[in-house]
Amino acid sequence: MKRLIIITLSTLLAAHASLADFPEISQGDITPNDRKLGKPIGESKPGELTIASFNIRNLGTRGRTLKDFAAIADLIDEADVVLIQEAGLGLYRGEEVTDKQATRMKAVVAVLQINLGDDWNVFTADHPTGTGAGTETAILAHRNHGNGFAISGQFKTYVDLGDKRDMAVFRLKLAKGSDKKELLLGSVHLTPEDPDRGEQMEAAADWLVSQGDKGAIVMGDFNWGYRKTSGVENYKGEDRVAELHAAGKIYQLFAPLSYLGKGDATNLRTNMGFRKSAYFYDQFLMTPKLAGKMADGGAFLDDCGVVAFGVHDSHMKDVIGKDEKRRGYGFNRYLKHAILSPNSNQTAFDKTQKDIKTQAQNSATFIISDHRVVWMQLKMWE
Repeated sequence: MKRLIIITLSTLLAAHASLADFPEISQGDITPNDRKLGKPIGESKPGELTIASFNIRNLGTRGRTLKDFAAIADLIDEADVVLIQEAGLGLYRGEEVTDKQATRMKAVVAVLQINLGDDWNVFTADHPTGTGAGTETAILAHRNHGNGFAISGQFKTYVDLGDKRDMAVFRLKLAKGSDKKELLLGSVHLTPEDPDRGEQMEAAADWLVSQGDKGAIVMGDFNWGYRKTSGVENYKGEDRVAELHAAGKIYQLFAPLSYLGKGDATNLRTNMGFRKSAYFYDQFLMTPKLAGKMADGGAFLDDCGVVAFGVHDSHMKDVIGKDEKRRGYGFNRYLKHAILSPNSNQTAFDKTQKDIKTQAQNSATFIISDHRVVWMQLKMWE
């Protein structure tokens, strides 16, 4: 009898795995800063839904001009649905949200709404969540009309990922006449050096498994591939996701690209391309039901991809250039008043110039983002 149970379980597991005929993404000949990655998100064809995820660095706290918000909107406005992480990071502190904090967040949402246009609906989760400096919220932005169908969204709930983090879940409703479909969208932001990051990632993956045959997606910044604070490698969150993907219980869209630890210059990444370290922070995880709906079978840059705006976007280049000029002005003034010339210590001069460029690039990531946009397309109607 015992042997019969084992055989039955093995058969069931094998049957489950045989259903996992998932599309496999290949980067092909695309390099991290390839000009092909500088192109906008591919617009939806009839019946398709284009979903993007964008971690905008400390959106609620950093000073951004109207031009900066317009540039952010321009990066995502080809999509139909966008989930934005780090929307309130650094803005909310403590358990109580002050009137000033609430007003600032409303202003951020309003400026995004204006730049995306009247056919968009932009709103946050009902309230911020998390602890300490990690207290934040998520923003959902969606068109009211896709290519041949109507779209409506609402905040549904927070899913507990542990003592420090929760996942905002939004319900997305699609309607083509009397034919209605529904998706659940979870927004994740896990911090890189949090020793609980592994457990948080496991909890997000387990929630997705619990959705069974529903259409559900977990997306956002997993900080994939980081180590534990102590320096001991702790990739159990990634291991759980990989196991569930292999078993056909969830579909990890970027599975072949999501290396653990720092990558090299040939690996695609979702952090900024001028960074020394290469990480594929951002992920799309979805229920198996949705894997077969990839519009072009999971073809990279056809129905999923990364937007490498950091090295190609004209506004990002302007932000970097202005900061570099400002920093260089102070350095040159110092040289003049100290009666020094570059030739007096060429090595120190070259190093300072290099540091100025690096600092200007990093400052620019606080204005736009230190993450690239990730996107995918689902064929919701034939």
